[in-house]
This record gives sequence, C-alpha cells and structure tokens, in this order.
Amino acid sequence: MNNSTPSNTSSPSTSLSAPPKRYGIFVAYIAIIGAFSSLVNDMYLPTIPAMMREFHTSTSMTQMGISLAMAGMGLGSLLWGSASDRYGRKPILIISLLIFVASTAISLFAKDISFFLVCRLFQGLGAGGAMVLSTSIPADVYLGRQLAKLMAIVGAINGIAPALGPVVGGFMADSVGWKGIFVLLLAIGIGMTFWTSAYHETLPPQRRLKSGNLKSYAAAYGSLLRNGRFMLYVFIKAIAIGLLYAYISSAPFIIQDHYGYSSMQFGLIFGANALAMGIGSTLALKFKVLKQALVVGCAGMFVFAVADAVVIWQQHPFLWYELFAIPMLLFSGMIFSSANTLSMEVGHSEAGTASAILSIVKYAFAAVVSPLVGLGNMFHSTAMAYATITLIAVLLAWRAYRLPPLPDMVRPH
Repeated sequence: MNNSTPSNTSSPSTSLSAPPKRYGIFVAYIAIIGAFSSLVNDMYLPTIPAMMREFHTSTSMTQMGISLAMAGMGLGSLLWGSASDRYGRKPILIISLLIFVASTAISLFAKDISFFLVCRLFQGLGAGGAMVLSTSIPADVYLGRQLAKLMAIVGAINGIAPALGPVVGGFMADSVGWKGIFVLLLAIGIGMTFWTSAYHETLPPQRRLKSGNLKSYAAAYGSLLRNGRFMLYVFIKAIAIGLLYAYISSAPFIIQDHYGYSSMQFGLIFGANALAMGIGSTLALKFKVLKQALVVGCAGMFVFAVADAVVIWQQHPFLWYELFAIPMLLFSGMIFSSANTLSMEVGHSEAGTASAILSIVKYAFAAVVSPLVGLGNMFHSTAMAYATITLIAVLLAWRAYRLPPLPDMVRPH
C-alpha cells in the first residue's frame, strides 16, 4: 500500500499515520463501528408497535426510544470526540463500547417504558463513541480521494446494516421479541470490544492534544464552530439524517399498521430501501468535484421527498409510497458520504472534535424530528416533516454550491 498522501491534497504526509496493511480488514472494522447507530435503532424497528402494546404506552412515547438513543449518541459524540484527540482513539472506543454493552444488558430487565428509555439513553451514549470514531479514525490515515473512497465504501457497506437490521429484526420479532434482538446487540457489542482491544492506535501521542482541560477543548470546538464552510457541510448532513429518521420513525406504523404488512415483510421492505442509501453513497464518487455530489443529492432528495409527502398526506396505495421512498433515500446516501468527506477534510487537524460536532448536530436534529412525526395525524406530520426538512437542505446546498472550491476538494478522473 502506498504510504504517501494523495497528490491532490494540501496537507503533508507527515500529518497522517501510516495506512493499515490489511485494507479490507480495516474497512470492515470501520464499517461495523460506523453501523452502530443503525444497529441500535434499525434492528428493533419491527418490534416498536408490539412494544407500545407491551409497555401500555403511546406511539410518541415508544418513538422516544429512538430519540433518546439519538440524544445519547449526540452526548457521547461530545464526550468521546475531543477525549480521543487527547487520550487516543483506542482507549476511548473501548470505554464507550463497555458502556454500550452494560446498558444493553440492563435494558433486558425493563418492565416499563421509563426504565427502557433511560437504558436507551445510555445505550446511545456508548454507541456514540463508535460512531464518532468511525469517521475520525479514517481521517487519521487518509485524506483527499483516498478518504472519499473509504467513506463511500463504508457508506455502501453501512447501507447493508440498516438493510439487514430490520430483516433480521423482522425474522426475530415474532419468535424472540425485542429482548432477543437486544441479546444479539449485546453479543455484537462484546465482540467489537474484544476486536478493538487487539487493534492498533491510529493517533500517536505526538499528534494528540497536549492538554485535556476544558479550555483546550473549548478552543478546539470554538475554532471549528466558527468555520463557516465546515458548519455548512455539518448542517447539510444533519438535515439528511433528519429526513432519514423521519422515515425510520414513521415507517413501522405506516407500513405495518396502515398498509397491513407483517414484521418480516416490513424488514424486507425497509432493507431494500436502505440498500438504496448504500448505492447512493458510492454514486457520490462518480463526481469529479465532491461538492457537486452534495448539491445533486440535496436536489434529488427534495424532489422525491416532496412527491412522497403528497402520497403520504393523501394516503395513496403503497406502491406509490415505495416508488418515491427508494430514490429519496438513494439521494440521501449521496449526501451522507459527500458531506462526511467534505466536513472531515476541513476539520482534519482536529479530527476527533470535528467528528464529534458532526455527530452532535446530526443526532440532535434526529432526536427532535423522530417524535414529531408521531404527533397528531401521523400521515400529515410525516408529510410536513419531509417537505420542510428537504427544502432547508436545498437552500443550504445552494449556498454550498456558491462556495469557492478548495484544492483538495477536486479529484482527478
């Protein structure tokens, strides 16, 4: 493997750690830790309607399980991102995985929705470490086209995680319920903890923050928060995530309760749609200028989200709902990989903090959106969320389009 920095990047190669010798294993590892948000939410999606009845609670309260997990991931990102810049990626990731394992195990004893929601918050807190480090670890070893390629590959693989999650959950829902699914999550968490303990550190001591006090953390966050280009990419990614979770929160009730599909059928439908996100992630690499992929993704997402919003509002047949949902999610996938790469290149010098901000903003947005689609008439609230969210994305994409290009954003044919 070539140890040099890509020629189209402006950062010197000495700012990067040596790339892994076994690239395929590295990609698999990053893909799995990056898929934790999908695993935490998507696998138990088919059981949400049944959980509502088991805990004798409302639709909105049940959906709070998604929101609190997202809030926990955002909080975890805030905690783990800068901490990894100071203490290294490996020890911070192990600590966060241990929290995920403990909270998942304790959640199995939940007898009411309140106890379960508290467990979900801590489950998200632990998963947040995996999520934030899945983007900062690659930025330790790659830049430019190499980073974009890895993010696209990981994005495509992670498209399989939300695809397989509901499928596996759908098959397990009727036989073992949500507790059986959480036992599987527990096993995954334990396995990744052991794998991480055997992995090498990508942030050597000489490249870490010299001080771990609040002042140094605040300075790192302040520098990136004042960077208009970085925050623009962050908000675009967050808005696309918001649309995804508007879909995730409403889909079990719309597809199962309204259209009458079973848990297993829902898993297959949701899985096919999730694969479209993985395809969209790889399509972003077809653009010479990655920012163009971001703009096209926002425009396409808006068109098909509005079309699906009309279908949902008027409760048209399922075929129309699905025909518009697939391309909507495909264009969202283009945003995920392009916005990830663009934001991490801008914030490369403080990758942990940059990844933390990226995660905090997107999960905060997801946590707000998820329960909103359950308020009042779900068809109307979901349709309004689709249209409003994607309109904001288009406006921000237009602003991003007008930004002057950076040398490392243009990639050769």
